[in-house]
Amino acid sequence: MKRNNQTAKLMPSKEDHMGDRTRKLVALRARTDHDLLVLVQRELNTGFTLVDGAASRNSSLFARAERALSTATALLPRISGLSQDDRLRIEAKVVELRSRLVLLAVYTRSFPASFAS
Repeated sequence: MKRNNQTAKLMPSKEDHMGDRTRKLVALRARTDHDLLVLVQRELNTGFTLVDGAASRNSSLFARAERALSTATALLPRISGLSQDDRLRIEAKVVELRSRLVLLAVYTRSFPASFAS
């Protein structure tokens, strides 16, 4: 059954409706990816701040920095629309934060007491 031009203008076709829904879903996913990226960056920045303030592996700041790293690494794979450049930049920050945590743990294990001069 053919629709006349007047009916076609008043009632969108099923294909038009699906295209509109798809566009809305794509826009929603892009916003979600952006929000996740902001959250991952915030967690990593928090982790760097905390590890810089931690005095030892037993410090609550150290534990919070580990949790920030854990949160960031758990969220990172969920960001589907991330460019390769952005992914590499974020992964480099993950590696750097993990390295700082390991170095602090090794350093405080090797030198448990501070020395006064």
